[in-house]
Amino acid sequence: MPVADYPAGAWLRPRVIDDFEFVWMLRGRAVFHTARSDITLTPDVLLLVPPGVEHSFVWDPRRPSRHGYIHFRRDGLARDVQTRPMRDPLKGLCAYLIAEDRAVEDTVDFMLKVVSLGPPDEPGPLLGPALRAAIGYLRRYWAQMPLRRVSVTQLADAAHVSRGYLNRLFRDTFDMSAAAALEQLRCARAENLLARTDLTIDGIARQCGFADVSHFSRRFTLLHGIPPSAYRVFATTSVLDHPGIRRLNHLVAETA
Repeated sequence: MPVADYPAGAWLRPRVIDDFEFVWMLRGRAVFHTARSDITLTPDVLLLVPPGVEHSFVWDPRRPSRHGYIHFRRDGLARDVQTRPMRDPLKGLCAYLIAEDRAVEDTVDFMLKVVSLGPPDEPGPLLGPALRAAIGYLRRYWAQMPLRRVSVTQLADAAHVSRGYLNRLFRDTFDMSAAAALEQLRCARAENLLARTDLTIDGIARQCGFADVSHFSRRFTLLHGIPPSAYRVFATTSVLDHPGIRRLNHLVAETA
């Protein structure tokens, strides 16, 4: 299974492929550029590139990057660029493809089903204009790391509603307050960095927008029952096990 390594600041000039390609980051980040949009790729995002779309990549300017990829041909697939959160079962399927060092037809077919159908509990009820505005603001504000701290007041202002009303919307839609949801989204990013990088705990705290490593450790331990250092070795639960946070994380990770 192909794995590509790039030095910091590398870029791939515009190209058009004649087959489909799955791309997922193993280390670092990248920006996938088309005439219609820019998509930030991190280790928690799976990208499906269709044939016939001119695109380019700009790799992490600060450190070396690594990504896995696979080219394949299929009839009848939509010719749109798609992204999906990289969690089970996609995470395991991609790891399996790399380990096998060959294209596994049944695995690719199953990945396509997951991408096309999406997780069964993701869609949920339609979002009203206030929540769409708040999530759109958060998506733009957190398009790059390190994450900047976002207050409930900022989100409420972006949605043109009061803090109290925004909290009611969050509780009705995601089953928790806006403040709790924002903290858990940052912890979801921290989970990924703990599992997939060698960043220090202090570095992860800064990347995920916590005031300091002590505050990060306290909040993370309260949510997971173990401190970040132990979670790195014995990862058990995830904040994304909560359906509301899983859905919100998916919405924030979507491209605009």
